[in-house]
Amino acid sequence: MRGHLSELQRLQQSNARLKNENAKLRERVAVLEEENRQLKQQLEKALLMIEELQRIVFRGGKKTPDDHDQNDGGESVPRQQAHRDAASYRRDNPSAEAITNEEHHVLQQCPQCQQELTQLKQLEFFTEDVVPPEDWHTLLTQVTRHWITTGYCADCQYRVSAVPIPKQKTSLGEQLQQLITFQSTVQQLSYSQIIEFAEGVLHLHLSEGEITNLLEQQSIQLEPTYLRIQKDLRAAPAVHLDETGWPTPQGIQGNYAWVAADAQSDQVLYALGQSRGKGNVETLLGKEYSGIGITDDYNGYKHAFQPGKHALCWAHPHRKLRDLKDSATLPPDKQQHCQQVFEEFSALYTQVRAVHARPFVHAEREQEVKQLRVLFDHCIRPHPNDPHKLQQMKARLAEQKDCYFVCLLYPNVPPDNNKAERSLRHLVIKRKKSFGSKTQKGADMLSILYSVVMSLWRTSKSQFFHSYSQALLPLV
Repeated sequence: MRGHLSELQRLQQSNARLKNENAKLRERVAVLEEENRQLKQQLEKALLMIEELQRIVFRGGKKTPDDHDQNDGGESVPRQQAHRDAASYRRDNPSAEAITNEEHHVLQQCPQCQQELTQLKQLEFFTEDVVPPEDWHTLLTQVTRHWITTGYCADCQYRVSAVPIPKQKTSLGEQLQQLITFQSTVQQLSYSQIIEFAEGVLHLHLSEGEITNLLEQQSIQLEPTYLRIQKDLRAAPAVHLDETGWPTPQGIQGNYAWVAADAQSDQVLYALGQSRGKGNVETLLGKEYSGIGITDDYNGYKHAFQPGKHALCWAHPHRKLRDLKDSATLPPDKQQHCQQVFEEFSALYTQVRAVHARPFVHAEREQEVKQLRVLFDHCIRPHPNDPHKLQQMKARLAEQKDCYFVCLLYPNVPPDNNKAERSLRHLVIKRKKSFGSKTQKGADMLSILYSVVMSLWRTSKSQFFHSYSQALLPLV
């Protein structure tokens, strides 16, 4: 009996020990499963990040049928092969005022048999060309010798001159200064490229110091026009904003460039060599700006505008969702889910653009926004197959939902921020050639030059140099 009880106790103890070990193993399995889940999530996040970096560094790779371009209206549209007919390869005939030379090619006898020709006709054709480049310097370059009379005034007791005496014996003229400014900004040339053009085409020797001093003087003369553009933008009903990197090694403010573009005109305002903080919005638009700011979802814009006056760009999440559904790092079930989310959001974006294109009637817009909000909520609802990146995107969209419908509740507010991006694109190409600004003074100088020059260039390319000459004149 005692032996039986002893065996029973031993089995009970063994059973208790096994239960305890089993419980510990279950806890360990739970810990390992959680670690495995986290590692999978981190791996997914890392692979998506690597894929995104590869796309940035190597500019993509294989294009998919869903890739989109930006049309002239700033909307995202499916890529389609351009249709070209025979007329698209023909130039328009010049006007009578544009004709500078005439050549007559006369033929009276047959080139083969020397027979006299009859029923002669004259056919008219045109050739648009430039003078031989080797002669450009003789046509484009002019050197003027100035004789300046000076004299001593006995009453004033100092010497006076007919015109101000230049500081240097030989200086660069106004037209050449305008041309170099145009090359540095609109044509995005570096100093070395400007110097090569001057030597090769104009037969003039320039130094980097001369170009720097020239651009500085141009910026001083253009500052009143720059301040007028700033004043106009601060009074504009809606303004696009964006930022990009702009290295300024010896700057004191930062390594970013900001742009503010008027939603209803071609005026743009640049601020180079700045930080990435939200204070730059105040620098561009002032502390009391009451209009609508159109931006991407960068946190620096979050509290930069009055309540209800911040419009977020639809094109940014649309592009992010498109890139996510094209990711090759996701498992098939998640990739298929991302494809579905993209299609839903793309359809919603199409409806937003369609509503925006119709005439603005506030009461109608409010009703349409209510319906679109329902579709928006349906699109961003959480789902078990959401990758971690998509979870973050949906949470961000839900947090800032109201901002995406500001474009429909106010007139003349685009649903995208493409205007600011296009304004920065020009500066990005310049950055790749010149690598930014060396000093804060140089960045401030370029801020003025780019603001004025690009505003005039976008307004009218054919009248640019006339408008630029007027901008250099003192304001009265």
